Amino acid sequence: MTKEDKKIQDDELQQKLDEAKQQHHKKHDDAQTSALQQKIDQLEKEKKELEEIAKRSQYDYINLKLDFDRYQRQTQEAEKTMHIDVLIATVKKFLPFVEDLRKSLANITDEHKEDPLTKGVQMIYDKFLKTLEHMHIKSIASVGLVPDSFLHEPVNVQEVEDEKMKGKIIQEFERWFIYDHDGEKKVIVPAKVIVGK
Repeated sequence: MTKEDKKIQDDELQQKLDEAKQQHHKKHDDAQTSALQQKIDQLEKEKKELEEIAKRSQYDYINLKLDFDRYQRQTQEAEKTMHIDVLIATVKKFLPFVEDLRKSLANITDEHKEDPLTKGVQMIYDKFLKTLEHMHIKSIASVGLVPDSFLHEPVNVQEVEDEKMKGKIIQEFERWFIYDHDGEKKVIVPAKVIVGK
């Protein structure tokens, strides 16, 4: 073998060795790249899962907040309604006494209007009405009004000569009382009335 052949052979061997090293590095790099790519894919998957959890958590939080706000409003409304219902139930028990006082005062003769007893009954009646007004409970006279099924309970119909009073209330046996506050109206007791025909 000549020097030249040996040199060619050495060059070929060196070239093969270089190629083998490159392939080895390439395989090693491919393996590293593949491992890194797998790690990247795994991290991206975990990131997506965490983003999904965060979105669900945010959605759940918003719904929970809305539910809580709704519950709080309902509780406040129920508390307000309960307060009004208790007030009405309590006042309803006292209204027959107020009506009895009104009827008693209406039946007092002129000669007894200045008696101390009459004045005392009038004072008690007036205090009852003022207290009811502070509780937003009102009573309005019904005579001359057209009957309203919400406010009046006709107990009788009576002939009238005055054409203007036909179909209207001509007498009331009991006044009606209504709770009226902040736009909320509730009839406590409807008026018992006689309607003209």
